[in-house]
Amino acid sequence: MKNIISASISFLLLATLFVVLGCQDRTSSQGVAPQAKLPRVGYNPNPLLGPLYAAQAKEKAWELTKFGTGGDTGYALISGDVAAGFVETEKALQLIKAPGGEKLKIAGAIQFPYGATLVVRKDLKVRLSDLAGKKIAALEADCILNHQFNKDAKRHGLDTKALKFSYMPFADMLPALESKAIDGALVKGAHAVLAELQGHKVIYQNWDIKAGADDCCPPSVAQTEYFLLVREQAVERVKPLISALVAASELPPTEIRKAISSQLGYPQSALEQYPTASFAVVSQDQIKLLGEKRCLLTR
Repeated sequence: MKNIISASISFLLLATLFVVLGCQDRTSSQGVAPQAKLPRVGYNPNPLLGPLYAAQAKEKAWELTKFGTGGDTGYALISGDVAAGFVETEKALQLIKAPGGEKLKIAGAIQFPYGATLVVRKDLKVRLSDLAGKKIAALEADCILNHQFNKDAKRHGLDTKALKFSYMPFADMLPALESKAIDGALVKGAHAVLAELQGHKVIYQNWDIKAGADDCCPPSVAQTEYFLLVREQAVERVKPLISALVAASELPPTEIRKAISSQLGYPQSALEQYPTASFAVVSQDQIKLLGEKRCLLTR
């Protein structure tokens, strides 16, 4: 008899426990709204994204998602895997014209001072006056960077007619250096940061150059390293990121370099010789170039 009573009590206790747990489950699922997911922002780790790292250090209203290339970020944008993403200028312009690209809007740009820099391969020990016969990459023959370099090189005893120029987009120059297809590259200032961090050597630099003096380098594109692309459906969710990027760009350069160093592990001292990038919402010149429908107007 005692066994029967004990079994009955155990059964009642278990039944009561199931009822209580069931009520708790219904309360949590019906009475409390699920937490909204943070918008995912795609990026390719790069020292030129300093404003993003500085913004990330101060605010967590989004989730950073790392990709190997800007192209991968672009595919993730079109597929909807991320709400926004940073894509290199040329790739971004191609992306918005690709199938599915009509869903994207350009919300702003990561910009960097223009400048002219000659970098040579890490395995070469040469000075500017030793470059005769070397293969040098450049954007175009009739480009402001080339004209300025030619003037400066002559003052240092180099006849630039003795160089073997190979013309290619800026984005192709560093891979060409790495593969030893060229000996040096005349790049814009932003790419000098990347080249030196890869171990290549800067032997010439002039920051007193303004983009826009020639057709090959309109300022709205030449001084832009990345466009921030946003999916149309995610515009409202991404606005806090845009505001944070603008605010981060007003920070002292030392804070931005510190954020880059913390995020990427680069020595802060290696970044001090260069300006820092900034973020700006789309400009009127960019709106004219891209068209109002392709731009996110936040002002």
